[in-house]
Amino acid sequence: MRPTKEWTLLLVWMASAGGWAQSRQVVCDRGSGHFDSTLAGVTVHVGSVKSRGFGTRACEAVLRWGTGGAVVVPTAEQVDIDVIGADLGMGEPVIAFVVRPAQDNWRQYYEVWSMGRKPRKLLTLTGADMYRAADAEFNGQVAIWTTDASGVEDFDGLKHSDFTSPPMMALRLERGGLLDVSAWYRSKYDRQIAALRHGLTAQELEEFQSSDGRLIDGMAPAEVEARLRRTKTMVLEIVWAYLYSGRPERAWAQLEAAWPSGDVARAKAAILEARSRGIEAQVEKVASATQPSKWNEEPPVYEFLKADPTQQNGGQMVYGALGVSGPGPVFVRDQEPTGLYAADKEPKAISLWRPPPPVGEQAFQQAEDTLLLTIDQAGKVQSAKMMAPRSDAELLRAALDWKFIPAYSDGKPVAYRLKMDVQLIR
Repeated sequence: MRPTKEWTLLLVWMASAGGWAQSRQVVCDRGSGHFDSTLAGVTVHVGSVKSRGFGTRACEAVLRWGTGGAVVVPTAEQVDIDVIGADLGMGEPVIAFVVRPAQDNWRQYYEVWSMGRKPRKLLTLTGADMYRAADAEFNGQVAIWTTDASGVEDFDGLKHSDFTSPPMMALRLERGGLLDVSAWYRSKYDRQIAALRHGLTAQELEEFQSSDGRLIDGMAPAEVEARLRRTKTMVLEIVWAYLYSGRPERAWAQLEAAWPSGDVARAKAAILEARSRGIEAQVEKVASATQPSKWNEEPPVYEFLKADPTQQNGGQMVYGALGVSGPGPVFVRDQEPTGLYAADKEPKAISLWRPPPPVGEQAFQQAEDTLLLTIDQAGKVQSAKMMAPRSDAELLRAALDWKFIPAYSDGKPVAYRLKMDVQLIR
């Protein structure tokens, strides 16, 4: 077996008052940052909105093809690219943008366009605080993972900031519309439920069950009020995890067991009403728990075996000295691919970043690493492994957030193993 093709990622140390530049984890943030690439005859541009030839502090997204084109996002505070060239269920490549209209508003929307001969808008999804398409089970099934944040905002006086695990949803596109496939991923929800239960004590539950459930009288001391709100939020998150994964009977059993007895009926009605006004209102169909055939089979993993330098480093890479964030709500598996096949086109970077090296010139000069990445059909990093004796947990966490145009074989996106050298330069 030949080794995978090596990339070198140069992350520039930026001189600023704080040493490292401010974190930039989206393609364009308030007019800063850009991305340009072409796939299947469609040119993608994300960058600053121009005014009289000068960039502004706003971002836009534009598609161009042949003699046509479309302004996908005229102006917004932030525009990010989630996927390019991935198949979200319709059997054709798409491009999806994550758009935040205002910096101080957590609400974002998700624009999905086809990348056929004449691109067209397929979907505008609203009401979430994040969107991320990925093959969460690494089995060839790419889904859009999102939160039903707007559906539960202001639920019983709780705010978006109160929730640590808002209701998660997994969605796919079909020619008939949007399909809710959350029930296919029950094991993911079960892990979330287990973590939430681990964080609750019997004393906290008993204290909450002795309340009125609404927590609106304001008579309890501040520390007790905060504890009750935390317990109430975690109970709701467990109920929602069962409900959104297609197990309503278990959701209501959990509500009955943990909620103040005199308030269960009201709470159940409020939960159903909140869900009905959220993302579920945009869904055409809810899938059963019956998983697709070959659900437990891993897809073949490809590598690049053709010495063609024109296939390397397509598009404008987003470099920067950036802060650390986790992989988000997508569930990442750290595993070695079994069997490699030759890809026609290797992945192309959309967004790459890493945290700063340790303080000091000597540490800076030694900050060079080699990573082995497994990238899924949506261009998301499924696993990251250091290839040198040195360990850098922060870099590995950052790598799980990197995004690529996926590799292609026979005209279809495929999983891919990529060896990448990561260097820091001034």
